Amino acid sequence: MIIDLFKIPIFIGNINSKKISLKNKVFKDTWMSKTKSTYEQSLEKNYENIDNIQYLLSIISKILQEKIKYSFKLSIINIWENNYIENDYQEPHIHPESDFSFIIYKKVDEGKTVFLNPIKNYLLLYKNIQHMFDETFMPRCKTDQIIIFPSFLEHMVLKSTNQITISGNLKFIKIDND
Repeated sequence: MIIDLFKIPIFIGNINSKKISLKNKVFKDTWMSKTKSTYEQSLEKNYENIDNIQYLLSIISKILQEKIKYSFKLSIINIWENNYIENDYQEPHIHPESDFSFIIYKKVDEGKTVFLNPIKNYLLLYKNIQHMFDETFMPRCKTDQIIIFPSFLEHMVLKSTNQITISGNLKFIKIDND
């Protein structure tokens, strides 16, 4: 018998990315990688209308219901667009102060997101069994797909050209039905 201990769920689904339009159209060099992004801390500065947000929340909630078997409420903390022009990338990072994060693949040949195993640094100490553990995972997402993952999960984007993603952060609230 094999038991995979401490699994970390990620969720992949379909979405109509044309229904998600952001108000902020000013792309600035962002993060260490200088990737062009409309990143803003505040949600209100970047969403165009409430219908966009309601559509996005309904898609995300429906996808999460596959795993989460109790009532919950989601709120979007922030949302932004990334424009990968010529060999742009994103260094390894997490999304602090949120519960889940998401990436919408708006225009991609194939997503270049790579998730890093949370124990990757410890594996270096165990050369004899290191081969038994995946150090990375790269989902094969395409245009009009969304991936949702716990915000603590470290990830990065490999060099990408002529690709657009929309990213955001979520707060998760369990609803007690007492």
